[in-house]
Amino acid sequence: MIRNGWEQDAVPGTSSKWFNSPVMFHEGSLTDVRKHIPAFERRAFGLTQPDNEQSRLNERLDTIVRLPIGDDMTFIPVGVVSKSYTLVQHDAVLDVVDKALYAEKIEPDDVKAELEITEYGERMALSVYLPDKYDFDPGDGNSMALRLECLNSVDGSTRFRALMGWFRFVCHNGLILGVTRSDVRRRHSGDVRLEDVGVVLTAGLKESETEKKSLRSWLASKITLERLAPWVDNVLREGWGFKAAARTFHVARTGFDARVVGQHKDSTPTSVAMQGTTTRIPGAPEECRNLFDLSQILAWLAKERRGVQEQLQWREKIPDLMKPLMN
Repeated sequence: MIRNGWEQDAVPGTSSKWFNSPVMFHEGSLTDVRKHIPAFERRAFGLTQPDNEQSRLNERLDTIVRLPIGDDMTFIPVGVVSKSYTLVQHDAVLDVVDKALYAEKIEPDDVKAELEITEYGERMALSVYLPDKYDFDPGDGNSMALRLECLNSVDGSTRFRALMGWFRFVCHNGLILGVTRSDVRRRHSGDVRLEDVGVVLTAGLKESETEKKSLRSWLASKITLERLAPWVDNVLREGWGFKAAARTFHVARTGFDARVVGQHKDSTPTSVAMQGTTTRIPGAPEECRNLFDLSQILAWLAKERRGVQEQLQWREKIPDLMKPLMN
């Protein structure tokens, strides 16, 4: 599938949205993805009145306007913000990522970048995959890459955020192990500090070896379907809902996805009637054998959520959801 055009979905096989805005996907080097990032400016918030009727500017609000980019020479309003709002340009985020990589002696040209950006560019998610030497191999040859993720918006809809996590290419699964020191969130006000991206990258690299130990312990933590079932029916159902819990258990038993066809009433996620699909979960075994397998099933389901923000929120819940099984 060609994935570097504006018409492509953010994740292959899905129709991704971010707060109801279509999301476009681009990949390549940081230089490659930068050309798809528009610039913005703030303007006074006012109206053009018909017949020269009088109007006043709003003294408390500004309009954020997308400037022309590429062959699109139009100006597009994308949001309304307060006068105190700090406009953080998307390309400024790429600048500090470049600087952070150099500080860690990582050449920006040696990393792969992926960009998810809304149709008018108001929201951006940037993923930067670190060189192979940082990878984790779970033993099946399907490595997990360490990646830096940055989220930003120019319309106030999403806080600036930078975090570190793992990504398994075979199934396009992202996993965040909950190292809060490798995470920063900033409101678009006076406390926006883009240089914190460097702090996140440095902390994430230091913690990566500890996280690899956690992943190895998950691989060594065997689990049976008998032990998994009550966790699915209670913890996972409460955290992610009936359908997600039922799908998780079906994948854990078969390696294939399924949809719920039975009635929820008087059923549990592990007992409800399911109709299997032909969708084999990439990287999943025929039967879930350990906590690592389970984490990948959960990460795959999180990736299936339609919204970029929701996908991230679901990924972040995975370590806490699995804690009862780690005792």
